[in-house]
Amino acid sequence: MGEWKTVKLAEVLLHRKGYIIINNDEEYSLCRVQLHRRGVVLREKKMGYQIKTKKQQVCKAGDLIVAEMDAKFGGYGFIPNHLEGAIVSSHYYLYELDKNKITQEYFEILIKTDFIQNQIEAKGSTNYSSIRAWEFLDYEIPLFSITLQNIIATKYSKHSRFREDFGIELNAQLNYLSQLRQAVLREAIKGKLTAEWRKQNPKLICGYNHASKLLEKIKVEKERLIKEDRIKKDKPIVPISDAEKPFNLPAGWAWCRLGEVSINKDEYREPIAQSIRERKEKIYDYYGASGIIDKIDGYTHEGKNLLIGEDGANLVARSTPVAFIADGKYWVNNHAHVLGLLDDTTLFFIKSYINAIDLMPYITGGFQPKLSQANLLIIPVPFPSLAEQQAIVERVDMLMSMVDELEKQVSERKKQSEMLMQSVLREAFAKG
Repeated sequence: MGEWKTVKLAEVLLHRKGYIIINNDEEYSLCRVQLHRRGVVLREKKMGYQIKTKKQQVCKAGDLIVAEMDAKFGGYGFIPNHLEGAIVSSHYYLYELDKNKITQEYFEILIKTDFIQNQIEAKGSTNYSSIRAWEFLDYEIPLFSITLQNIIATKYSKHSRFREDFGIELNAQLNYLSQLRQAVLREAIKGKLTAEWRKQNPKLICGYNHASKLLEKIKVEKERLIKEDRIKKDKPIVPISDAEKPFNLPAGWAWCRLGEVSINKDEYREPIAQSIRERKEKIYDYYGASGIIDKIDGYTHEGKNLLIGEDGANLVARSTPVAFIADGKYWVNNHAHVLGLLDDTTLFFIKSYINAIDLMPYITGGFQPKLSQANLLIIPVPFPSLAEQQAIVERVDMLMSMVDELEKQVSERKKQSEMLMQSVLREAFAKG
């Protein structure tokens, strides 16, 4: 590409100092520098009388702004045109570029690399995380001529647009695969994946093998456990009305409520504050609403149980599975329900069912969605025979493995796209 030299940022940047005094009767725009080099955005607008610190700095479009405390976390970037005249406190440094030596487009490429970031992290003190204005100017960068900077920026922009278009396509594919997962689960819980299996195995879905007989066995087993004082007695179960049944059941299936086929183990849950967990030995998994969030030195549950998120935005967004399986010895806080099932096959089937259905009819709260224990246990469940449950679980596992492989391929393409961009940068900064 061409020769470059190593220079200190002091050769291409000028630390711009200067303050204004806030007028109580004027409205001001306040900047926010996003971490991880993700740019500068509007934080909020305020009247002068709402701003406590009256001495502020004024930003100019094209200024490089560096956050004193957050530079180590990528808290720096350029002031965009729409934030011309915005204000920041003295905890930010503003630098002007010497346009005769360096272009903003080229500097933005440097920010995307780790030239500057690695130096900030390497020189920063572990006891004092902020940096000084002069320290930033002491960092070094590779500098080309203005002509070559423009060539590099043009080439990078071309590849960047390609990567952006490619990324949009890959995200669309991932979204499609996510929808495919849900489609597989919906087909499974309605018995559509096992329609041919039922034709081939009529004896496994009727008579003694009918789902209603399995429900009777579960009821008898739960009554035995209650008599032995191993579990608590269930609250009375309200029969399922026709209005609650979203579809007609296949042959050999029966409707039941989730509380009829499960054992609630919520009473053993216990939340532990993070400040306390930090002082504990990390031995057993500590579960929250969406899975493992820490480890701790004790456990509240053991064996294989189904955990279902009790609260949080994921109940609505469903960005991760709401229901998941925990096994062994583990601690569960009060943000996940714990259900025991009397058979592993039924446990896996119920997990698929909860992850497939719309939970909104059972969720309360607006800002903080919640799936209460009472609402969880009354959820109607289409219940097949144990043999068909096994067939469903096997088919779901097979199809999900295929989707996993497709997602792996898409993720690999994303990595290759990133590697392409890195190779473009390496080529640009190669001497000679």
